Amino acid sequence: MISSQTAVEEEVSDTNPPTNLTSIQTRIRQLLKRLPSAEETTALDASKVPELEAWCTKVRKVLRQYNLVLNFLSVVTYQWEPDRPGHTGQSLTALNNQMQSGTARVNILSNDISRILTPSLTRQLVKKRIVTVKSKNENEVEEETIREETYHYEQIINDSEMLQLSREQLVDEAVYKLQLVVRVMEQMCLCIDDYAKAEAGASTDGRGYSMAY
Repeated sequence: MISSQTAVEEEVSDTNPPTNLTSIQTRIRQLLKRLPSAEETTALDASKVPELEAWCTKVRKVLRQYNLVLNFLSVVTYQWEPDRPGHTGQSLTALNNQMQSGTARVNILSNDISRILTPSLTRQLVKKRIVTVKSKNENEVEEETIREETYHYEQIINDSEMLQLSREQLVDEAVYKLQLVVRVMEQMCLCIDDYAKAEAGASTDGRGYSMAY
């Protein structure tokens, strides 16, 4: 854990955003526990669409919350540029580089999930109804014929074969890609620790702490 954490820290939760580096780590670890288990992932079947979509929805929610938490890093590490010592700038650069690299790797799975949950759709006419109505005046004499047309459209999957291929590909690669996400999130916690150690070491003895990723 981070050595500079406060004696009393507010508990981070769904309704209580993180306020410092330690609470960001705590939040990331909370999200890690919400990811599907290895058993759930290995049991995925491309032919069982409801179960697959439920898995995707669960993972997508965690990844969205994870990306949101990462935005708090720039808030809690903010320091006015002219007052920032050189070592702080280097440590922040390493932290930001790790965040960007990790986000790119997480997006690999996010993109796969998007292709399954939000496939390309096209608007298609599925029903057309024509009704002819003859109107009469007050003397019951027909005056004109009114033609009413009703069109019914539905959103149809644009390429069902590609959607099925995306499902099969995700099922084949789900174990590896989910583990990649887990490793990225764990590594982000480690990187935050290293950033705190680098800052603490530089402030006590004037020397930096190496952050290599």
